[in-house]
Amino acid sequence: MQQPGVVLPQEDEIRPSRPLPARARHAPLLAVALLALAAGCAEPRDDDLFGMTLEVQTRQPWAGDPALPQRVHDLVAASCDHIGLDPSLLWGMTLRIEDDGIACGDVSDARGCTWRDAGVIAVSTLAWTTTEPRVPCVEDTPIPHELLHVKIGDPHHTDPRWSDPVYWSSLSSRVTRTGCSGDPPIFLW
Repeated sequence: MQQPGVVLPQEDEIRPSRPLPARARHAPLLAVALLALAAGCAEPRDDDLFGMTLEVQTRQPWAGDPALPQRVHDLVAASCDHIGLDPSLLWGMTLRIEDDGIACGDVSDARGCTWRDAGVIAVSTLAWTTTEPRVPCVEDTPIPHELLHVKIGDPHHTDPRWSDPVYWSSLSSRVTRTGCSGDPPIFLW
């Protein structure tokens, strides 16, 4: 029985359709499988900073080191692992390394600052206790310190980890600091 408003083709108007060739039927599935395979087998990028953008605004000699992105990656990876920060939370943030003091909250000449809402981490090449000489390597910048701010906030440094030499020394033992100051990590981070 035909429903009102529905026009069905007459039997002599129906033509059998040709089946698609096997390669055409399986092409979408094959494309998805190849993409998945390629994504799973790709070499991880050593310079990937977990989705962060690195802005190097320093004149320090170590900034020209071709291994700088790898060194920053290694420092960020070890720091995230040490403090328990999921590195995927860094996606879309900017890590900026600069030569001068940084205006951060009530401090006009800070050595680092994290603006979590803006997604910016800034670290200075100035040493913690003096302005000269500047830190001799990227590993002496306060990147680990600022990553702890990413994790816990704490702009007034009330958490006991900030001043715990054992906490920072255990991270320092995992970071290659060749050519660095040799200062105890509590004075660096």
